[in-house]
Amino acid sequence: MTRLLSDVRVRVAACVLAMAAVAGLAVVTHPKEPVTRPEAVGEPTPTVVNRTAQACPVPSVGGKVQSFVNAVAPVLPKDTPIAEGSAKPLSIAPLPKTSDPVGSLLVRGRLASTARAAKPVPLSIQGTGPLAAGTVGTSTSISTEGVNRGMASVPCQTPGSDFWFVGASAAAGHREVLVLTNLDSVNAEVNVSVYAPGGALDLPNARGIVVPARGSAELYLSLVAPKMRDLALHVVSTGGRVAPALRDNATNADGPAGVDWLHASAPPAKSLVVPGIAPGAGERSVTLANPGDLQAAATLTVNGPNGPFKPAGLSTVQIPAGAVKSVRLDKVLNGDASAITISSDQPLAGSVRNVDASGTEFSSMGSAEALSGPAYLVLPPHAQPAQLQVTAPSRPASLRYELRDAAGKVLSTRTLDVVNGATSTIPFKAQAGPTYLMVEQTRGSMVAGVTLMPPAKLGEDEVPLVASWPLTTSLVFRAQLGAQPDVRAALK
Repeated sequence: MTRLLSDVRVRVAACVLAMAAVAGLAVVTHPKEPVTRPEAVGEPTPTVVNRTAQACPVPSVGGKVQSFVNAVAPVLPKDTPIAEGSAKPLSIAPLPKTSDPVGSLLVRGRLASTARAAKPVPLSIQGTGPLAAGTVGTSTSISTEGVNRGMASVPCQTPGSDFWFVGASAAAGHREVLVLTNLDSVNAEVNVSVYAPGGALDLPNARGIVVPARGSAELYLSLVAPKMRDLALHVVSTGGRVAPALRDNATNADGPAGVDWLHASAPPAKSLVVPGIAPGAGERSVTLANPGDLQAAATLTVNGPNGPFKPAGLSTVQIPAGAVKSVRLDKVLNGDASAITISSDQPLAGSVRNVDASGTEFSSMGSAEALSGPAYLVLPPHAQPAQLQVTAPSRPASLRYELRDAAGKVLSTRTLDVVNGATSTIPFKAQAGPTYLMVEQTRGSMVAGVTLMPPAKLGEDEVPLVASWPLTTSLVFRAQLGAQPDVRAALK
């Protein structure tokens, strides 16, 4: 033993292990036993979050674009544990490390906004300390002309290593770009698997994509899968972390037909729900991806305002192995705000596309995981009413929401019940400034999103604005099944 301890390398390793143990205790002052029970998904224990890093993408240059980011460290429920120490500002800044901030979050509950930029650059929200807990942001671009005509708005993305996007296209009339952002100080490497109606595609150029440190890389679908429609993308980082975003600039015979970001979908599952099918006229379609090796038989159920029903002639869909299939729903929805539940014998991922009545603007919403705690969403200024759409797919549910203005004042709050299998809609008035929303599931299981659709009649010079924003459980309230405290923050 004496000889072993005399080895310098062994003594250094022992010291490092001891320091790591002490640092681990410093992350959570009163650590609890790790939760390993599956049923704990519905009863998450608040987690101390002491740092945040989010990527806020922007569209390409074109037209008279105004691009901006709105962000907030939201008011959290009473007794929510947060990191100790002084409330250090969180910065909103371009990606290069030497960049000066263009905005800062200084006080919990007060929205921060960047100036509207005519030449937008990707931004990040980063920082450490108590304000990091629950922080969310939304990147929005608005243009009245050109290829970016309309509204493109997406929540800023937390980096990770595994993402799904469903409903992409490289066919004529679509210019889709996968934007990969790396907020870390080391390069990342990414593989993108692409699925099409005919099955999985072999695309060497979509593998081994290097995303530079504190930079971004782009993958143009028209170059790797030309003329292919109804695509699904599985983005996997094989080294490092990335924040992906998928942008679609659409055109038709008359010119621009909208721009928006395709929201990420929940990982493939045998039971999934796609919320946020917007009310009103226009195309509504659901796209399903089957990445497995066996054909899938899927059953579709529409969750409308009066409860669930099977769409005539569309209740059962066969999706070949490795394939993607799209189904039009607008003829069976009657213009109602809805969601769609899919049950399948094979894991599927899905999304919904909402197109306005004029066919010149659109949005998308991916399949969502049920809320298991408070969710926060920043809404940019909107000159037309928006709608919170909440669906209880399997049993009666209840929720509470709060809508706050830029200063943190509560504009509206309400508690309501959602009928089993139904979708309930809560309208929000037009707002000249940014607002932020908190939605908390208090009973049952539910999925939720916010949609924005133009009125039936627009003024002669008005541009239709269409958007969809998903609601996901805040990282602060996500169940940490068997997770251990991350000691890396304490060691830096």
